[in-house]
Amino acid sequence: MTEVRKPFVKFIAYLQIIGIILVVFGHSFHEYPDDAHGTSLLIYRLCYNFRMPMFMFVSGFLMMFTEFMKDKRPSFRRFSMTKIRRLLIPYAVLTLLTYFPRAMMSGFADESVDASVAGLFDSLFVTECLPIPYFWFLQASFLLLVSTYAVIFLCRRLRISDGMAIVVLISASVGLGCLDWSGPEIFGCKHAVFYATFFIAGIAYCRYFTTVDRYIPLDSMYSLLLTFTAWIVSFIYWEGTDYAVISSLLGIAMCISLARLMVKHNVTVIDHLIGANYIIFLLSWYFNVVTQQVLSHYIALPWQVHTLLSLTFGIYIPWLGYRFMRANQHHRLIRYISILLGQSFRSQQ
Repeated sequence: MTEVRKPFVKFIAYLQIIGIILVVFGHSFHEYPDDAHGTSLLIYRLCYNFRMPMFMFVSGFLMMFTEFMKDKRPSFRRFSMTKIRRLLIPYAVLTLLTYFPRAMMSGFADESVDASVAGLFDSLFVTECLPIPYFWFLQASFLLLVSTYAVIFLCRRLRISDGMAIVVLISASVGLGCLDWSGPEIFGCKHAVFYATFFIAGIAYCRYFTTVDRYIPLDSMYSLLLTFTAWIVSFIYWEGTDYAVISSLLGIAMCISLARLMVKHNVTVIDHLIGANYIIFLLSWYFNVVTQQVLSHYIALPWQVHTLLSLTFGIYIPWLGYRFMRANQHHRLIRYISILLGQSFRSQQ
């Protein structure tokens, strides 16, 4: 375990950074003139194909790696409390901080927010009504983390193999996917079911990494080219079909190959972003909005400029905040802010 831990941390950190760059990039086409915020662009659709599936894959990988690939594991209660602090506290804080200004400015915004008790409830629990739309990821991640941890933890207690636990998780995912999920989505349940495939794939890849790597070595240029080609071809033929999940998995494999090649050849161009991916995810929306929706009302700029500003500011202003908090982590106010934003610097010292 000690022999692979450090390379794994670097490799998965690169996956996180690649993922967050693609997420911010995808949120930076609001001013593209298609009346659909750039969703008609090929580059957008290519990124959309695997960026959030890859985040779920990474979440499953990290849960398995940090909690089950060692001798001692936290209890289910302790694990759940950790995830509440990490995911739900920032979710609630930022949702509430965003809801009230958006409700007051509904007359000026692209999308109105219901300024009522019912609207406040919906903004916290109904996924379609979130003030920050992509925070469904925090809801779905929490549900997947606590449920899969419970299953694997119980299977270990009962001396059931991890392979059988993964079979149980896959069966549960398929069964839940067959249910009727029409109607409003409550707290990311639909997303959790949809993305469970990628989350479980991350668990399986972590658990059987050595075996998989023996037969499918992804740390080579040949593997990168092969996975890239397979992803592009599958995307062309399966976009918008039930087989798109295979295309997404191939896109994840391509990114794994790229990340592992970067570790293998000591390519450090994105190392400065390591550790900041979560704070970028939490705060980038605000800078996406300022550099696109707000700025466009006052200055007429080409959509390409708005996109570049959104991408740059969305990544690097939260990154600067992360660097400042990390440098001043012992200051009382910074400690409180870190708690509210689910940040922990102890593991990075």
